Amino acid sequence: MYTTRLAYVHLTVRHLEAAVTFYTRFLDLQLSERFGKTALLVSSENDAHFELALSEGAPSGSVVLGFAVASEQDFQAAQDFVRLEGVPFRLEDRGIAWVLGLQDPDGNTVELFLDRRASGGRAFWRGESTPL
Repeated sequence: MYTTRLAYVHLTVRHLEAAVTFYTRFLDLQLSERFGKTALLVSSENDAHFELALSEGAPSGSVVLGFAVASEQDFQAAQDFVRLEGVPFRLEDRGIAWVLGLQDPDGNTVELFLDRRASGGRAFWRGESTPL
């Protein structure tokens, strides 16, 4: 078998500018290219051309996007920033990870998560979730 890794996600969004603002502001993604009704975004520590493509149009359904944070301090900083901005969010302990969930302007769920497997969390998720 061959090895793969997730390289990019392409979302159709109702309002391109609102989506670009959301992903650059709350997830610190950088605009790498723009053409027509499409914007390509990349995280600052990745040398890929893009990781997230946003194209304006009629969305076909909801999506869940997960973004890892590196430390408890980053997880807390994300909470503080989202709270300061007045954006509704939820916090969950899934055993394997702590999750901060919010919605982008098109209603897609965006989850910032801290992997807890090496720091007291469970090795597997098993579907459970409790408020954090």
